[in-house]
Amino acid sequence: MATKEGADGAGHLARIVNYVLYQPNPLQQIFYLLLVVGGYSAFLFFGLPHLPNDSLGEIHIYLSFVAVLSALQSFIAASMSSPGILLPPTLVYFDNYEFDDVLYRKRECPTCKITKLARSKHCSVCNKCVPRFDHHCGWLNTCIGECNHWVFLRFLMMNVLLCSYGSYVLFATLSDEYQHLLREEFLDENTRTVVQGEPMVVVRYLIHEESILIVLFVLCVGMGIALVCFSGFHLYLVSNNLTTNEFFKRRELRRSHMCPCTHKYDLGSAVLNWREVWEPRYKAKIFAVKLAASKRSDHQKGVKSA
Repeated sequence: MATKEGADGAGHLARIVNYVLYQPNPLQQIFYLLLVVGGYSAFLFFGLPHLPNDSLGEIHIYLSFVAVLSALQSFIAASMSSPGILLPPTLVYFDNYEFDDVLYRKRECPTCKITKLARSKHCSVCNKCVPRFDHHCGWLNTCIGECNHWVFLRFLMMNVLLCSYGSYVLFATLSDEYQHLLREEFLDENTRTVVQGEPMVVVRYLIHEESILIVLFVLCVGMGIALVCFSGFHLYLVSNNLTTNEFFKRRELRRSHMCPCTHKYDLGSAVLNWREVWEPRYKAKIFAVKLAASKRSDHQKGVKSA
Protein backbone atom coordinates (compact mmCIF):
# COMPACT_ATOMS: atom_id res chain seq x y z
CA MET A 1 0.00 0.00 0.00
CA ALA A 2 2.81 2.35 0.98
CA THR A 3 4.65 1.44 -2.22
CA LYS A 4 1.57 2.22 -4.33
CA GLU A 5 1.06 5.56 -2.55
CA GLY A 6 4.74 6.38 -3.00
CA ALA A 7 4.56 5.55 -6.70
CA ASP A 8 1.43 7.70 -7.10
CA GLY A 9 3.15 10.59 -5.31
CA ALA A 10 6.23 10.27 -7.50
CA GLY A 11 4.00 10.17 -10.57
CA HIS A 12 2.19 13.35 -9.53
CA LEU A 13 5.51 15.08 -8.83
CA ALA A 14 6.88 14.02 -12.21
CA ARG A 15 3.80 15.40 -13.95
CA ILE A 16 4.13 18.72 -12.08
CA VAL A 17 7.83 18.99 -12.96
CA ASN A 18 7.06 18.13 -16.58
CA TYR A 19 4.34 20.80 -16.72
CA VAL A 20 6.49 23.50 -15.12
CA LEU A 21 9.69 22.83 -17.08
CA TYR A 22 8.71 21.21 -20.36
CA GLN A 23 5.25 22.49 -21.32
CA PRO A 24 3.90 25.95 -22.18
CA ASN A 25 2.43 27.41 -18.98
CA PRO A 26 1.68 30.88 -17.55
CA LEU A 27 3.36 30.40 -14.15
CA GLN A 28 6.28 32.76 -14.78
CA GLN A 29 3.94 35.28 -16.41
CA ILE A 30 1.76 35.24 -13.29
CA PHE A 31 4.86 35.66 -11.11
CA TYR A 32 5.98 38.65 -13.21
CA LEU A 33 2.57 40.31 -12.85
CA LEU A 34 2.61 39.69 -9.09
CA LEU A 35 6.03 41.34 -8.85
CA VAL A 36 5.15 44.40 -10.94
CA VAL A 37 1.53 44.97 -9.91
CA GLY A 38 2.14 43.90 -6.30
CA GLY A 39 5.27 46.03 -6.03
CA TYR A 40 3.55 49.10 -7.47
CA SER A 41 0.53 48.59 -5.20
CA ALA A 42 2.85 48.47 -2.19
CA PHE A 43 4.51 51.68 -3.41
CA LEU A 44 1.11 53.38 -3.71
CA PHE A 45 0.29 52.56 -0.09
CA PHE A 46 3.69 53.11 1.53
CA GLY A 47 5.72 55.29 -0.85
CA LEU A 48 3.25 57.70 -2.41
CA PRO A 49 2.46 59.46 0.91
CA HIS A 50 6.13 60.57 0.95
CA LEU A 51 5.78 62.38 -2.41
CA PRO A 52 6.53 65.12 -3.14
CA ASN A 53 9.54 65.69 -0.87
CA ASP A 54 12.78 67.68 -0.84
CA SER A 55 14.38 65.29 -3.36
CA LEU A 56 11.44 64.42 -5.64
CA GLY A 57 8.81 66.66 -7.18
CA GLU A 58 5.13 65.94 -7.72
CA ILE A 59 5.81 64.79 -11.29
CA HIS A 60 7.19 61.49 -9.95
CA ILE A 61 3.69 60.55 -8.79
CA TYR A 62 2.70 60.40 -12.45
CA LEU A 63 6.04 59.18 -13.85
CA SER A 64 5.91 56.11 -11.62
CA PHE A 65 2.54 55.20 -13.12
CA VAL A 66 3.86 55.75 -16.66
CA ALA A 67 6.92 53.57 -15.95
CA VAL A 68 4.81 50.67 -14.66
CA LEU A 69 2.27 51.02 -17.48
CA SER A 70 5.05 51.01 -20.11
CA ALA A 71 6.58 47.86 -18.65
CA LEU A 72 3.19 46.11 -18.55
CA GLN A 73 2.42 47.18 -22.13
CA SER A 74 5.74 45.76 -23.35
CA PHE A 75 5.05 42.55 -21.40
CA ILE A 76 1.59 42.10 -22.93
CA ALA A 77 2.86 42.91 -26.44
CA ALA A 78 5.76 40.46 -26.13
CA SER A 79 3.58 37.73 -24.58
CA MET A 80 1.09 37.98 -27.44
CA SER A 81 3.74 38.12 -30.17
CA SER A 82 4.55 35.23 -32.48
CA PRO A 83 8.14 34.17 -33.11
CA GLY A 84 7.14 32.92 -36.55
CA ILE A 85 6.20 29.32 -37.25
CA LEU A 86 7.76 27.18 -39.95
CA LEU A 87 5.05 25.42 -41.95
CA PRO A 88 5.08 24.27 -45.59
CA PRO A 89 3.33 27.50 -46.75
CA THR A 90 5.68 29.78 -44.75
CA LEU A 91 9.03 28.20 -45.64
CA VAL A 92 9.40 30.49 -48.65
CA TYR A 93 9.22 33.58 -46.39
CA PHE A 94 11.79 32.42 -43.85
CA ASP A 95 14.31 30.73 -46.17
CA ASN A 96 16.73 33.66 -45.98
CA TYR A 97 20.00 32.21 -44.67
CA GLU A 98 22.53 29.83 -46.17
CA PHE A 99 23.62 26.71 -44.31
CA ASP A 100 27.04 27.14 -42.70
CA ASP A 101 27.70 23.37 -42.49
CA VAL A 102 28.94 23.91 -38.93
CA LEU A 103 25.89 24.66 -36.82
CA TYR A 104 23.33 24.05 -39.56
CA ARG A 105 23.12 21.39 -42.23
CA LYS A 106 20.23 20.77 -44.56
CA ARG A 107 17.99 18.09 -43.08
CA GLU A 108 14.41 17.39 -42.13
CA CYS A 109 12.86 18.07 -38.74
CA PRO A 110 11.90 14.60 -37.46
CA THR A 111 8.89 16.05 -35.59
CA CYS A 112 7.43 18.58 -38.05
CA LYS A 113 8.52 16.64 -41.17
CA ILE A 114 9.63 19.83 -42.94
CA THR A 115 13.02 21.12 -44.05
CA LYS A 116 14.96 22.65 -41.16
CA LEU A 117 16.03 26.05 -42.42
CA ALA A 118 19.37 27.55 -41.44
CA ARG A 119 19.18 29.26 -38.02
CA SER A 120 15.85 27.57 -37.21
CA LYS A 121 15.21 25.14 -34.37
CA HIS A 122 12.40 22.90 -33.18
CA CYS A 123 11.33 24.12 -29.72
CA SER A 124 10.69 21.14 -27.46
CA VAL A 125 8.41 23.26 -25.22
CA CYS A 126 6.19 24.79 -27.92
CA ASN A 127 6.60 21.76 -30.21
CA LYS A 128 7.07 24.03 -33.24
CA CYS A 129 9.88 24.89 -35.62
CA VAL A 130 10.86 28.55 -35.18
CA PRO A 131 12.83 30.64 -37.72
CA ARG A 132 16.06 32.23 -36.44
CA PHE A 133 15.33 30.67 -33.07
CA ASP A 134 16.84 32.51 -30.09
CA HIS A 135 15.37 30.81 -27.02
CA HIS A 136 12.12 29.86 -25.31
CA CYS A 137 11.19 32.59 -22.79
CA GLY A 138 9.23 31.32 -19.80
CA TRP A 139 8.53 34.89 -18.64
CA LEU A 140 6.58 35.49 -21.85
CA ASN A 141 5.41 31.89 -22.36
CA THR A 142 6.54 32.00 -25.98
CA CYS A 143 9.59 31.44 -28.13
CA ILE A 144 11.80 34.30 -29.25
CA GLY A 145 12.46 34.07 -32.97
CA GLU A 146 12.78 36.09 -36.14
CA CYS A 147 9.34 37.71 -35.91
CA ASN A 148 9.40 38.89 -32.29
CA HIS A 149 13.07 39.37 -31.38
CA TRP A 150 12.73 43.16 -31.41
CA VAL A 151 9.60 43.01 -29.21
CA PHE A 152 11.51 40.87 -26.71
CA LEU A 153 14.40 43.37 -26.58
CA ARG A 154 11.95 46.21 -26.00
CA PHE A 155 10.43 44.23 -23.11
CA LEU A 156 13.89 43.88 -21.57
CA MET A 157 14.69 47.58 -21.97
CA MET A 158 11.37 48.70 -20.45
CA ASN A 159 11.96 46.54 -17.39
CA VAL A 160 15.55 47.74 -17.03
CA LEU A 161 14.19 51.30 -17.04
CA LEU A 162 11.45 50.38 -14.55
CA CYS A 163 13.89 48.83 -12.07
CA SER A 164 16.39 51.69 -12.51
CA TYR A 165 13.72 54.33 -12.04
CA GLY A 166 12.17 52.46 -9.11
CA SER A 167 15.59 52.19 -7.43
CA TYR A 168 16.15 55.93 -7.88
CA VAL A 169 12.73 56.97 -6.52
CA LEU A 170 12.92 54.61 -3.53
CA PHE A 171 16.50 55.59 -2.68
CA ALA A 172 15.65 59.30 -2.93
CA THR A 173 12.55 58.80 -0.76
CA LEU A 174 14.40 56.84 1.93
CA SER A 175 17.34 59.25 1.82
CA ASP A 176 15.02 62.23 2.22
CA GLU A 177 13.31 60.55 5.17
CA TYR A 178 16.71 59.74 6.69
CA GLN A 179 17.87 63.37 6.43
CA HIS A 180 14.58 64.58 7.89
CA LEU A 181 14.79 62.19 10.86
CA LEU A 182 18.33 63.26 11.70
CA ARG A 183 16.84 66.60 12.73
CA GLU A 184 14.20 64.98 14.96
CA GLU A 185 14.33 63.87 18.59
CA PHE A 186 13.55 60.31 19.75
CA LEU A 187 12.40 58.81 23.04
CA ASP A 188 14.71 56.06 24.30
CA GLU A 189 12.33 53.33 25.50
CA ASN A 190 14.93 51.91 27.89
CA THR A 191 16.01 55.09 29.68
CA ARG A 192 12.86 57.11 28.93
CA THR A 193 15.07 60.02 27.92
CA VAL A 194 14.91 62.16 24.79
CA VAL A 195 17.85 61.65 22.42
CA GLN A 196 18.87 63.53 19.31
CA GLY A 197 18.55 61.74 15.99
CA GLU A 198 21.79 59.85 15.23
CA PRO A 199 22.62 57.74 12.16
CA MET A 200 22.21 54.34 13.87
CA VAL A 201 19.07 55.44 15.71
CA VAL A 202 17.54 56.71 12.46
CA VAL A 203 18.54 53.56 10.53
CA ARG A 204 16.90 51.32 13.16
CA TYR A 205 13.80 53.49 13.04
CA LEU A 206 13.64 53.30 9.22
CA ILE A 207 14.08 49.52 9.24
CA HIS A 208 11.17 49.26 11.68
CA GLU A 209 8.84 51.86 10.14
CA GLU A 210 9.72 51.75 6.43
CA SER A 211 10.52 48.06 6.00
CA ILE A 212 8.23 47.73 2.96
CA LEU A 213 10.02 50.53 1.09
CA ILE A 214 13.40 49.03 1.98
CA VAL A 215 12.32 45.61 0.66
CA LEU A 216 11.04 47.23 -2.55
CA PHE A 217 14.34 49.08 -2.95
CA VAL A 218 16.38 45.88 -2.50
CA LEU A 219 14.15 44.06 -5.01
CA CYS A 220 14.47 46.85 -7.58
CA VAL A 221 18.25 46.97 -7.22
CA GLY A 222 18.66 43.18 -7.31
CA MET A 223 16.36 42.65 -10.28
CA GLY A 224 17.81 45.71 -12.00
CA ILE A 225 21.36 44.32 -11.79
CA ALA A 226 20.19 40.93 -13.10
CA LEU A 227 18.27 42.57 -15.96
CA VAL A 228 21.20 44.81 -16.92
CA CYS A 229 23.49 41.76 -17.13
CA PHE A 230 20.91 39.74 -19.10
CA SER A 231 20.16 42.67 -21.42
CA GLY A 232 23.87 43.32 -21.94
CA PHE A 233 24.30 39.69 -23.00
CA HIS A 234 21.49 40.00 -25.54
CA LEU A 235 22.81 43.33 -26.87
CA TYR A 236 26.17 41.63 -27.38
CA LEU A 237 24.49 38.78 -29.26
CA VAL A 238 22.52 41.12 -31.53
CA SER A 239 25.62 43.23 -32.24
CA ASN A 240 27.37 40.07 -33.44
CA ASN A 241 24.32 38.62 -35.24
CA LEU A 242 24.21 35.62 -32.94
CA THR A 243 21.21 33.98 -31.33
CA THR A 244 21.30 32.54 -27.83
CA ASN A 245 20.98 29.09 -29.37
CA GLU A 246 23.98 29.73 -31.64
CA PHE A 247 26.08 31.21 -28.82
CA PHE A 248 25.81 28.08 -26.69
CA LYS A 249 26.22 25.76 -29.68
CA ARG A 250 29.44 27.56 -30.64
CA ARG A 251 30.66 27.38 -27.04
CA GLU A 252 30.22 23.61 -27.09
CA LEU A 253 32.11 23.39 -30.39
CA ARG A 254 34.93 25.56 -29.00
CA ARG A 255 35.41 23.11 -26.17
CA SER A 256 36.03 20.39 -28.74
CA HIS A 257 38.16 22.77 -30.90
CA MET A 258 35.74 22.50 -33.82
CA CYS A 259 34.38 26.07 -33.91
CA PRO A 260 35.66 28.61 -36.48
CA CYS A 261 36.71 32.03 -35.15
CA THR A 262 34.14 33.85 -37.28
CA HIS A 263 30.62 32.85 -38.14
CA LYS A 264 28.74 33.04 -41.41
CA TYR A 265 25.93 35.34 -40.30
CA ASP A 266 28.01 38.23 -38.92
CA LEU A 267 27.60 41.09 -41.42
CA GLY A 268 30.75 42.83 -40.18
CA SER A 269 28.98 45.85 -38.69
CA ALA A 270 26.98 46.21 -35.47
CA VAL A 271 24.56 48.52 -37.29
CA LEU A 272 23.92 45.98 -40.05
CA ASN A 273 23.60 43.21 -37.48
CA TRP A 274 21.05 45.25 -35.52
CA ARG A 275 19.12 45.86 -38.72
CA GLU A 276 18.58 42.09 -38.90
CA VAL A 277 16.49 42.44 -35.74
CA TRP A 278 14.47 45.61 -36.34
CA GLU A 279 14.05 44.89 -40.08
CA PRO A 280 14.00 41.07 -40.25
CA ARG A 281 14.47 39.56 -43.68
CA TYR A 282 11.13 37.79 -43.80
CA LYS A 283 9.30 41.13 -44.15
CA ALA A 284 11.10 41.98 -47.38
CA LYS A 285 10.55 38.40 -48.57
CA ILE A 286 6.80 38.61 -47.95
CA PHE A 287 6.66 41.89 -49.87
CA ALA A 288 8.68 40.42 -52.76
CA VAL A 289 6.51 37.28 -52.95
CA LYS A 290 3.27 39.29 -52.86
CA LEU A 291 4.61 41.72 -55.47
CA ALA A 292 5.59 38.85 -57.76
CA ALA A 293 2.16 37.25 -57.29
CA SER A 294 0.47 40.57 -58.08
CA LYS A 295 2.52 40.99 -61.27
CA ARG A 296 1.66 37.45 -62.39
CA SER A 297 -2.02 38.13 -61.72
CA ASP A 298 -1.90 41.39 -63.72
CA HIS A 299 -0.09 39.63 -66.55
CA GLN A 300 -2.67 36.83 -66.68
CA LYS A 301 -5.49 39.39 -66.75
CA GLY A 302 -3.75 41.18 -69.62
CA VAL A 303 -3.39 37.95 -71.58
CA LYS A 304 -7.07 37.10 -71.10
CA SER A 305 -8.13 40.60 -72.18
CA ALA A 306 -6.03 40.32 -75.33
